[in-house]
Amino acid sequence: MVSLFKRRPGLTDRVTAGFALISLVVALAISGATYTFARIYLVQERETIALNRTLIDARVVDAALEDGKDPAAALADVPTTTDSQALLNVDGEWFSNNVTVSPSDLPQELLAEAATEGAWQRFSVQGSTFLGVAIPTTGGFFVETFSFADLEQTLTILSWVLTIASILALILGGLVGRYSGHRLLRPLRELGEGARSITAGDLATRVEVGQDPDLQAISEAFNEMAEAVEDRIERERRFSGNVSHELRSPLTGIQGLAELLEERRDRMPEKEAALVSGLVSQVRRFTAMVLDLLEISRIGGDEIVQNETTDVSLIVGDLLSNRGLSRSMLQGEHVRIATDPRRLERIVANLIENAERHGGGVVAITVERGPETVRLMVDDAGPGVSQELAAQIFEPFTRGESGGKDGAGLGLAIVREQVRLLGGEVSIERSPQGGARFVVTLLRGIDAN
Repeated sequence: MVSLFKRRPGLTDRVTAGFALISLVVALAISGATYTFARIYLVQERETIALNRTLIDARVVDAALEDGKDPAAALADVPTTTDSQALLNVDGEWFSNNVTVSPSDLPQELLAEAATEGAWQRFSVQGSTFLGVAIPTTGGFFVETFSFADLEQTLTILSWVLTIASILALILGGLVGRYSGHRLLRPLRELGEGARSITAGDLATRVEVGQDPDLQAISEAFNEMAEAVEDRIERERRFSGNVSHELRSPLTGIQGLAELLEERRDRMPEKEAALVSGLVSQVRRFTAMVLDLLEISRIGGDEIVQNETTDVSLIVGDLLSNRGLSRSMLQGEHVRIATDPRRLERIVANLIENAERHGGGVVAITVERGPETVRLMVDDAGPGVSQELAAQIFEPFTRGESGGKDGAGLGLAIVREQVRLLGGEVSIERSPQGGARFVVTLLRGIDAN
């Protein structure tokens, strides 16, 4: 089995990958823009709130200091929250309402500008981000720090949500691409199925012409081609049938005269007697070929199959006996199926004749019953069939290298056409005995014994 990793991706796979990639790129672009704008907006909003609050708290502390309160009492007037910390520097001494951020953690750049005009700056303490805002006050400066932990947590959650959304967009894009690929290729698959049906012999196959103007021309062209092929093959079949039919009457007369001459051969000189023998042999061969051609033409034009409950082993055994062959060649159990006994008899007879004429004789005929099929295997004693010949052995007028000049090469072609009408298939394999094995697999109406 071909590995999935070595299989060349088809058009549906490429459409799926294209939709998925486009969806992923669009999702990443939207997610990146959303995250960037959200981060900028939330940070700016956080900074604005922090600046306004620090200005208010600094005025409260400065008013307390002007009223003569000590720095600790002045700092106590500032409302405490979980995400901020107030610090006050008066005459070089620090006062604080909690110990989240120590004065030594404050940036020196922020402290350098705090006593003059005020400043604000983001900084990190043990991996956590803080915003420090410094405002000058009476005798020193006021500093308030704000934690960005909640904001960073919000941004982290947002990033995960956008990442998951991008993955979902990738999957959804792939599913949409797969669906679109199947919809786009459905008319092509119908054309492929129609072509295979025609190849299998169903010349009446036509594809549906849809409403899509871009695909109508293709479907109509396919139907026109199929109709032209059917007409041409039908004309050729009629021609072959007519020729074979017209040849039967003169051939019958010629064969009668040849057989009459054969009866009087013992009265003729030796040279003329040999010529008569050759003539009779060639006339009989010609007659058999014409009859085979007539049968092939009828097979192509007559699709009627008259199914009956038929014992396959019984038909094979009778054919072996009628040809003077031992019934012991028949192996397997009795199998009864619903099929056309006349066509089945013709199939087996041709395979036996082919083995006797070209394969050194029949070695064994095996009948196997499967759960849904019946396999009929004819083994011969010949040298086998080469791979090159096996590919064309069921074509008309094809003969093996050991076949000599006897036969017209139509027997196996008749087998193939008859098997096709019975809804089965025929193939050639290597026999366990070393020769060729012809396998007929019947796929229709198997009855229980």
